[in-house]
Amino acid sequence: MAVHLPPEALNEWLEAATRELGLDATEIDIATVLDVAKHVAHEVARPAAPLSTFLLGVALGSAKGDLPGLAQQLVSRAHQWSDDHPDSEA
Repeated sequence: MAVHLPPEALNEWLEAATRELGLDATEIDIATVLDVAKHVAHEVARPAAPLSTFLLGVALGSAKGDLPGLAQQLVSRAHQWSDDHPDSEA
């Protein structure tokens, strides 16, 4: 059964998950990733949030840009999506 982590426990999970995947935890900005997820969930659809953060990681890993820039692109796209689809409920 999943346990909901308090915000301060995310750092511990980040350390464990990045270690498991052979990544550097210092390269991950939790706040930026969560901000993207929040905007996409509220302005597009909840299921689009994990998909979008996955795509953010793929783009970052493919050297398509840096985390702040890629995150801003997705947040801007979510705002545009919301404007273009005013009748859909996120």
